[in-house]
Amino acid sequence: MRTTNHACPGILVLIAALSVAATGSAATRVAAPPNKYAVSDDVRLGATLAADARRQLPMLRDAEVRAYINRIGRRLVAAVPPRLGYSQFRYFFDVVNQRSINAFALPGGPMFVNRGVIEAAHSEGEVAGVMAHELSHVILRHGTAQATKGEKFQLGALAGQIVGSIVGGTAGSLIAQGSNFGLSTYFLKYSREYERQADILGAQIMARAGYDPGDMAAMFRTLEAQGGAGGPQWLSDHPNPGNRYTYIAQEARSLRVDGQRPSKNAELMRIQARLRDDRSVPVKRRVARR
Repeated sequence: MRTTNHACPGILVLIAALSVAATGSAATRVAAPPNKYAVSDDVRLGATLAADARRQLPMLRDAEVRAYINRIGRRLVAAVPPRLGYSQFRYFFDVVNQRSINAFALPGGPMFVNRGVIEAAHSEGEVAGVMAHELSHVILRHGTAQATKGEKFQLGALAGQIVGSIVGGTAGSLIAQGSNFGLSTYFLKYSREYERQADILGAQIMARAGYDPGDMAAMFRTLEAQGGAGGPQWLSDHPNPGNRYTYIAQEARSLRVDGQRPSKNAELMRIQARLRDDRSVPVKRRVARR
């Protein structure tokens, strides 16, 4: 008897669905490191640091630019994997009026992005790549996880040292000197291990948010090309785990972009033009009087 090898349409659909799911499941699983602090500690520390950062840094007052960064930030937060979501976190996204290429996020949700990141980007995906990386540090609770390693230090005393490292210069030195203990710079910058985690998870969040995670890999090359001999401040503050472009690109190939939307590069270009034309806001760092 002759047999046929025709599968029914329903089975073919099921096989196709399983194939797509398998592609998505190839993503690297990133687990948060050990942390002895409560989530409420992240929130409290982040709120304190954010208030000090706002006093010490020149904040950009342009409502349209801030709204643009907030839209990207909210889109990324909505894509955070449920297992790493914390309802207690209070996310907000501010723009610092500095042309240096830098960004930082604080425990519990606050994020600050320099206008230099927006001006340097070739695509909205590159801006999102910087922000997704910083967001990953927040949701993996890297700040308090790093403090966990330094058990002889009290969490509350970290605030002055961390803000001092962010602000830099004379004002930053004064803030750091005001702390009641010495703190190794190891606790002011994330380890290479944490940087790699933020790269990988950041790429995954980008894909879930509808961005091409390959833009994160492209972002590193953009920053390296535009940073001159010393490299941008953002790269110098984030230790290179090695082969960064390669492993992010590899992770990106393993991810399926969820509901990818049309490119919004036209909006980025409009915001960049707005920043170029805005000469009314000073770009030098303002030192607040205390």
